[in-house]
Amino acid sequence: MVMDASSQADRREFFRINDTVYIECHSISSQEAEHLGQILRDPLHSANSQEKNQFQTVQSAFNHITDQINQHNRDIARALRLLDEKISIINHVVQRQQNKSEGNQIIDANLSGGGIAFMTAEQIDDKNAVELKIQLQSSGSHIHTVAKVISCSKTKEDSEKPYFLRLAFIDMSEIDRSILIKHILNRQAEVIRHNVK
Repeated sequence: MVMDASSQADRREFFRINDTVYIECHSISSQEAEHLGQILRDPLHSANSQEKNQFQTVQSAFNHITDQINQHNRDIARALRLLDEKISIINHVVQRQQNKSEGNQIIDANLSGGGIAFMTAEQIDDKNAVELKIQLQSSGSHIHTVAKVISCSKTKEDSEKPYFLRLAFIDMSEIDRSILIKHILNRQAEVIRHNVK
């Protein structure tokens, strides 16, 4: 059975990982959610979107050329990929140092391309809109999204964070969604490699 590219991308949204992330989360009105959603769907919504687009173009060209080199010399292609990974790590470390925020909490979360779940201190009503700013800790990438509360139920009595909050992403830029899905696939690969050893 052959799958087309769109159905494969749709399936990737549902891959789940347990991860540690920095998160800033707060409830917003439906009007604010609609307005923010329009901004997020616009690929030029952030001041650095030109840099993001330029980075993705360069990364795509790099991947294409590395794949071509791989057909002739696997060692050179592997060295180039390692160098690319090293540059990414340095970039993310610098980004993390520059973007530390007092409002961000570090939390353990269950994350997918379609949503996130985590323990929280405040109860939020089902179907309410939430603005989320997520920093993926291992990569340092930032995701900005509007989400809808699927459920928020009390699961622990004597705890600082007694509520289990489940959110579905409803508005996110395609760039952020690609970054998130790539992060999830990379983390899954890390887990598989770790389990194989």
